[in-house]
Amino acid sequence: MFGLQSEHFFLPFICRYDGNQLYVIKIRGSAFLWHQVRCMVAVLFMVGKDLESPSVIDMLLDTDRIPRKPQYIMASEVPLVLQSCEFEDVKFMCSSDAGQALRLHLANECQIYQLQAAIFHEALLNCMPLSDDQSSLRETKKKASHVPLMSRPTEPSYEERRAKFNSNT
Repeated sequence: MFGLQSEHFFLPFICRYDGNQLYVIKIRGSAFLWHQVRCMVAVLFMVGKDLESPSVIDMLLDTDRIPRKPQYIMASEVPLVLQSCEFEDVKFMCSSDAGQALRLHLANECQIYQLQAAIFHEALLNCMPLSDDQSSLRETKKKASHVPLMSRPTEPSYEERRAKFNSNT
């Protein structure tokens, strides 16, 4: 799109994050469900923000002790990427031309998104800054409004859902 003719063409840019961080969580397993991963990441972020104790993970995994999932908002699906799949007795092959075209396409897309991110980030930096009082009040309010997972309403258990389904059929 920007006339990218070779893998070695890069526009110089400076990326400033000012405390914002991106995280990569790699999960390896079999038969994960889309929303299952979003739920796991949501809980990990609560633990990472010190809103929950790390012990909540063991509690939630113990379905005898906690048969009902507490209600909470799942992590965003936007950054969720299925990176690779493995299949027994199947080998996927890609020609060198197709591989080169894919690399060129991805480099071009990366450049576009980096440019857009830099534009939005500069716009944020030029917004009127919050005073220290407003900033700390917002953080305090956010932390104070967190309801611990084990104190939240729960969803029906698997057994309760099955019983309801069986009674309707």
